[in-house]
Amino acid sequence: MGGAVMPDTSSPVLPAAAIREALERIFASADFDASERNRRFLRHVVEETLAGRADRIKGYSVAMAVFDRDASFDPQLDPIVRIEAGRLRRSLDHYYLTGGQADAIRVIIPKGGYVPTFTARSSADPVIDDPGVSPDMLPPDPPRPADGASIVPPPAPLQGRLGRLGRWLPWHGILILVAILALFAVWRLGALQQSPDGQAETTRRQGPAVVVAALEESDAEATRLHLGPGLTREIIAALSRHKNLFVFGTDTSLQPVPGSADALARRLSADYLLSGSVSTTPDRIRLLVSLVDAKKGRHLWSQSYESPLVPARIVDTQAEIARRVVDSLAQPYGAIYDDRITGLTGGVPEQFSSYECVLLFYAYWRRTESALYPSVRACLERTIVDDPGYADAWAALALVYADQVRFGMQPGAIGPDPLGRALPLAQRAVMLAPDAPLGYQAQHLVFWLRHDVEQSFAAARAGLERSPGNAELLADLGGRLCLRGRFDEGLPLLTEAFARNPGQLTIYRLGFFLAHYMGGRYEDALTEASRIDQRDNRFTHIVHAIAYAQLGRKNEAAAELDLLLQLNPDYGNQVVTDLQDRNMSPEIVRAVVDGLRKAGLSVPNAGI
Repeated sequence: MGGAVMPDTSSPVLPAAAIREALERIFASADFDASERNRRFLRHVVEETLAGRADRIKGYSVAMAVFDRDASFDPQLDPIVRIEAGRLRRSLDHYYLTGGQADAIRVIIPKGGYVPTFTARSSADPVIDDPGVSPDMLPPDPPRPADGASIVPPPAPLQGRLGRLGRWLPWHGILILVAILALFAVWRLGALQQSPDGQAETTRRQGPAVVVAALEESDAEATRLHLGPGLTREIIAALSRHKNLFVFGTDTSLQPVPGSADALARRLSADYLLSGSVSTTPDRIRLLVSLVDAKKGRHLWSQSYESPLVPARIVDTQAEIARRVVDSLAQPYGAIYDDRITGLTGGVPEQFSSYECVLLFYAYWRRTESALYPSVRACLERTIVDDPGYADAWAALALVYADQVRFGMQPGAIGPDPLGRALPLAQRAVMLAPDAPLGYQAQHLVFWLRHDVEQSFAAARAGLERSPGNAELLADLGGRLCLRGRFDEGLPLLTEAFARNPGQLTIYRLGFFLAHYMGGRYEDALTEASRIDQRDNRFTHIVHAIAYAQLGRKNEAAAELDLLLQLNPDYGNQVVTDLQDRNMSPEIVRAVVDGLRKAGLSVPNAGI
């Protein structure tokens, strides 16, 4: 029985000895990053299969043989096997993308169970030498839209698409095809919901999984108004708009289940549990919510929210409270992002998941950390190859490429035309996810750096039409309107951005600074400058230097100027071009240069 094993294809019978040799090759490789426990897991299921006992490989038997569980083990309450199986699959995937590309036999654990399959690699199978991005892998640069035209081409009308299909199939054929697809979808849903040993099988998750526990109602009025279920539904709906989160549905949260919310989170293998209570006073609704790391039990964040209690507007009130909760949780640099980013920069990017690569981008983006730039770029280039449907990865890579022009990151590393490479990446992101804001943010920046200011603003506004509360887009558009001197349009957007996301990038406060500086309110301008914490960004030193200079504080202005010249010793000869390249209005360029001259910087007369 243990002499030979059939592979999962029509290949010849694979000898058990060859399979064991392949297994030892995996274990000996530095590219197989599994824990010792998961190595035992893999060896156990392989040996059981080779011994002809594949039918005995269930979550229960694996838990006792590998994870030291006893006879009381219940896979519905303890998801250890399912969780570790997912990690083991990722370790195998990483191995076969790296050191194991040329292995003659591949050991795979298909999703939905724990029985391994053994596949003989054909000599014709390609070996990928470099998963990086080359120009021919990028989408073609679509024609530039006319002024005022939509950035995203509208989808073809359904009638037109069916009409084209009708040229190939008669109408009754289309109806049969639709019925077959519907039946397949129903079958597939059932297959996803139940695995062979009765455990719930999760779908592929791009980011962390969040379960919202049914909010408790603390008083009779909250119960009468159904505030608990109503707010729970609204929060789930708002969270679900963030595509980087896997959010369990309303029925899961609101159905009666035995045990605590913690038990629900463990049963679902959730990463985060959001729970709380809602109460009322005669004129107010008060919501108290907390976020917990569902795997470690760590309390991560809590906040209270209040709103006027107006029964006639209860639906709108619940939606507004939910929006505020979700902005605090799920926006970039919100509570979930902060928790996931913690410790990420010390990891090994080559082993990061697609989602972790995007998180690494946010860690870089927050302070424009030049030391992180090579790792972020390489990680994202690998991600769009491995996970080509991940829109945020395409958008993030476009922003990273644009930074070669914006901040001089790794000059020449991606060719002579970084913006020419970045634009199709941003456009691909928008095509993949027309409702996701990051693609529009990337288009906004790339058009801006190409000095197509109105097209840049059109891209940002297109994103805000689809995601009106996105703090990053609000800040980007508001800040750049301020650079153009359009403070009446830009300042309200910046104010809303910081209200929605107090953890917003501090460099966006440059817009507030310029409004005060151009109005001659130099003390207020200096206060805004002090709130910008990006000390490696030359504009941080510029705004401090010119505010100090206008206030007559010459020593402090000179100290900031010294820091600026440490970053760029020849900045005096470049300042006018640099400011103009940032599309600053001529009036602002003149005012900034005047401040720098007062601070002691020698700036040639460039006719400004």
